[in-house]
Amino acid sequence: MRINKYSIFHKDFRVRLSLFGNAVLVLLLSAPHTLFADTSTLERIAEAESEVSYIGVRLKTFISPRGTRSFEELIIHNAPEVPYAKELSVVGERKSFNSSGSDERGDDNRRDNRRRDRDRNDRNGRERSHEHSKWRQVKSLFSTEDIELIAQNYNLETSESTEKIANYDTDILTITPKFAGRATYRIFFARENGVTLRTEALDPEGVLRAMSVYTRLSFDLEAVEKKWKVFQEEIKPEPQRSYVISLADGAKILKTKPIQPEYLPPGFQLQDVRSIKDREHTIHLIYTDGLLGFSIFETTEKHAGRSSRQRSKPDMIEGTPVHKHQRGPTHAFSWSSGDIRFFLFGAMPASEMEKVVESIIHKSKKK
Repeated sequence: MRINKYSIFHKDFRVRLSLFGNAVLVLLLSAPHTLFADTSTLERIAEAESEVSYIGVRLKTFISPRGTRSFEELIIHNAPEVPYAKELSVVGERKSFNSSGSDERGDDNRRDNRRRDRDRNDRNGRERSHEHSKWRQVKSLFSTEDIELIAQNYNLETSESTEKIANYDTDILTITPKFAGRATYRIFFARENGVTLRTEALDPEGVLRAMSVYTRLSFDLEAVEKKWKVFQEEIKPEPQRSYVISLADGAKILKTKPIQPEYLPPGFQLQDVRSIKDREHTIHLIYTDGLLGFSIFETTEKHAGRSSRQRSKPDMIEGTPVHKHQRGPTHAFSWSSGDIRFFLFGAMPASEMEKVVESIIHKSKKK
């Protein structure tokens, strides 16, 4: 009781207490946004991907400078089994267009393009007919291990949505990058159980580049189990093509110490080192910021032949010939330093990827 009277009647104490409270409030308001990242929503979505059973059909669309490709796929998840998908139909195909300075040359080019398109469509048709009969494992957008890293590198905001997808009420998780040159993601998830119903990936300019959305979806356990029994004979677990190893194991495989880049884009870190089945002297290093990733393959295997892009004239980086290749947002680089050949690729800005290449070459020369 004496303490309470002291705090009530001594003005100096009250002033100090008020100043202390204001200071705390200022610190809280000025603290980095990561302290308030909505990781609970990330955790809920990740858990739903592994714990909730469902069956449905979703439409996937990929947009690039080369055109647009859309297709439908059947998805089944009989928890705790891994989700599987099977392509049903192709809605759109990529198209390429060329222009020329003369009508005659343009006619020739168009005829050549039509012939190439027919050949490509025939080849793609044969490949698709084969793929239609195959189920593949569905990879999640992020894992539970990535959540802390995502919260460090992205701003997270959850909001209610008035939109229904496949007749389910939804909420939205918007994931915006803290570093330039990276995609923004919008995840519409079922308010009922957290299952992702639609994802949108927007490039740094805000242009939609990829989307997937369920057009039909059921969480009925009886229906899922019934269909799982029908499909189970068709669904074959994919063989493990690689497995996680340590950097020390990687040195044994290469018979030399693996070279890690001196430079990494902000927020990136080494996620895994993997050994590749049927590639005796090759390792795979995977780097990520939680959502975005790039890969480095290091090999001491001797290759007799070269691809067409390797026969093209290379660029010089740090005095080393480096072959570059781009397909859509993905940039790829290949070069040799000493006894190791390097292959680097990822959907990162070319300037950032080149910094990684430069740092590896620089470190190789110091070895």
